[in-house]
Amino acid sequence: MSCCRHPGPLRRRAVLSGLATLPVAAAAPRASRAAEPTRIKLIAWNYQVETVQGFVSEFEAANPGVKVDVEFIPSAQYVAKVVLEEKAQTPFDVLYVFDNVLSQWASWLQPLDQLPGAQQLQSEMLPLARQSMIYDGKLYGLPYYTAYFGIIFNQKMADAAGLKQPPQTYAEWLDQARAVKQKGLSKSPLVWPVKYTGWGGIWVINTMVASRGGKLLDPNLEVTREGIASLTWWADTYKEGLSNPDDLSLDPNDSARAFMSGDYLSILTTNFFAGPQWANSQKSSKTAGTAALVSVPEGHTTVGFARMYSMNGGSTHKPEAWRLLQFLGGKDTHGRFVTPEHWVEQGTLTWGYKGIEAIPAVAASLRSWGADPANVAANLAAAVPMDQVVPFQAVWYAEWEQYANGVLQDVLGGRQTPEQGASLWSGRAKALAARYR
Repeated sequence: MSCCRHPGPLRRRAVLSGLATLPVAAAAPRASRAAEPTRIKLIAWNYQVETVQGFVSEFEAANPGVKVDVEFIPSAQYVAKVVLEEKAQTPFDVLYVFDNVLSQWASWLQPLDQLPGAQQLQSEMLPLARQSMIYDGKLYGLPYYTAYFGIIFNQKMADAAGLKQPPQTYAEWLDQARAVKQKGLSKSPLVWPVKYTGWGGIWVINTMVASRGGKLLDPNLEVTREGIASLTWWADTYKEGLSNPDDLSLDPNDSARAFMSGDYLSILTTNFFAGPQWANSQKSSKTAGTAALVSVPEGHTTVGFARMYSMNGGSTHKPEAWRLLQFLGGKDTHGRFVTPEHWVEQGTLTWGYKGIEAIPAVAASLRSWGADPANVAANLAAAVPMDQVVPFQAVWYAEWEQYANGVLQDVLGGRQTPEQGASLWSGRAKALAARYR
């Protein structure tokens, strides 16, 4: 946030021109001069900077008394940089927040529940969005986007192998991968995001566990039978050569790029990797037009997560910050959801409110990347937040997840058994929970 206010170049020229035609004593009194706009600061990670700048320009045009300064931070450095700025009491007003750090930041974020219009917006949110942005009973954000985990399926390869449908069970998934491999269509038909970069393989395990109707950790922080079953199934794909151990180094972005080569049958990952910037990119993907976003097997229950726009509790411009927050994460003054429509079309990021899929431009965009709008909407509506599968909002969870992801790589690589990996997961969770008690 700027501590000094300077007149813009056009206003400065107008003031100088006026002064040149008047005696000094007749200069306009200070009270009659146009009021300076209030400057507020938005902190964002550097995804589609031009799109965000477009949102800011649209907001400023509708709110001429407010100017927004944006600081863009590389995603990999975002959490650490925001923590430094908050501790240093660097002035800022609105920021992006990951739901997995909400529990750590809530002490200095502004609860939004009692602000004008917040209750109405909450009533229109999808359960996944609302629950992901609530901590200790208070709402701390409005949706930037929500996403869920699904299978991106190479329909061209499936047709060549004679497969009739995407896998409906985990057993069928293995049979399909075997058929593809036996026909020589792929050396290792299954590719996965495993390496931790923002998130990794633990979120895939969480999805598998949810689809089996369970949790990964029980109330005593023991790995559940659904967790063991998911870990064993996944490790077996590597033992059988259906997944490639060399791919264990692939993070979410790398694995999505690998799928775009056309050499794989499927990938279980976040839904936006099916979009026109990724698997259905006409410019850079060999799976464009044949990559379909489909539901996970078994009970078809999946997990989701949210990214949100939040307010710094230390903001000295809260009314203006709340106006920006509502514009970015809610509606404009005409009652239109502005950003969700743009994010689907330009960033393949799905929404946090009911009914967005009915917007014609959104529906057309979804169909262009192999997604059925009704199916996407149903998955978003039914997806469970991560904290229903793991202690996602525990202050120790982020530390546990990074450790657990390293253990996962050892299990998938055959260096630990699934049972040994589960024991290590449980032991570390209990130790961290005790430390932070």
